This record gives sequence, structure tokens and C-alpha cells, in this order.
Amino acid sequence: MIVAIDGPAASGKGTLARRIAAYYGLRHLDTGMLYRAVARAVIEAGGDVEDPDARLAAARSLDASQLTDEASLRGPGMGEAASIVAADPAVRGAMLAFQREFAHEPSGAVLDGRALGAVVCP
Repeated sequence: MIVAIDGPAASGKGTLARRIAAYYGLRHLDTGMLYRAVARAVIEAGGDVEDPDARLAAARSLDASQLTDEASLRGPGMGEAASIVAADPAVRGAMLAFQREFAHEPSGAVLDGRALGAVVCP
């Protein structure tokens, strides 16, 4: 089962998604955190989020374990860095593949974010 919850920022989709995932015993993915995780990976590796090669390398090596430390992902400067990363079409393509793979594992998943029903899991 795949549950995709679309909506704007601060609309409650994350709270709802976590509750549904817990109720059904499914994995949860806050898709907005993906870009923050890529930005953090670039920065922690000593790279520059303005460098397309560093962004793409971080995006391609992203795994779900990098999404667990929400405090650091929401820390100072991460939103701005994530915006730079998210504007890169190559990174967006890698994140689309990541989201689809996450959603289509046999156990299923709950995803929250934007364009999930139209683009990620049509």
C-alpha cells in the first residue's frame, strides 16, 4: 500500500502521514527533508551547495538513514541550502527515483510532500 499526502507547507500533512504510517505499520518519508539531507551531506563533506557535481554526488548516495536527525536537517541555513539543491534538475531526478523506490518497496509506505500523487506515485 502506498499513501501519498500532498499539500502546502504547514498544512498538517506531516503529522497526518506519521500517524497513518504508525497505524498501518508502514515506513514514512517526508519528501521535503530529502533536499535538506542532500544539502547537509554536501556541506558536511566540505563541499559547496552551488557545485552541481557535489550536489548530484550527494543526491545519488542518499539513503534513508540520513533523514533521521530532523534537528540538524531543520537547523540554521539548511532551508536556504536545500532551496539551492532543489533547483537542480539532476538532483530532482535523483530524488524522484529515490522517492519512487522508497514507495514501491513491498512493505509499502506513506509519503508526504508536494506533487506526490501527480508525479511521484501517479
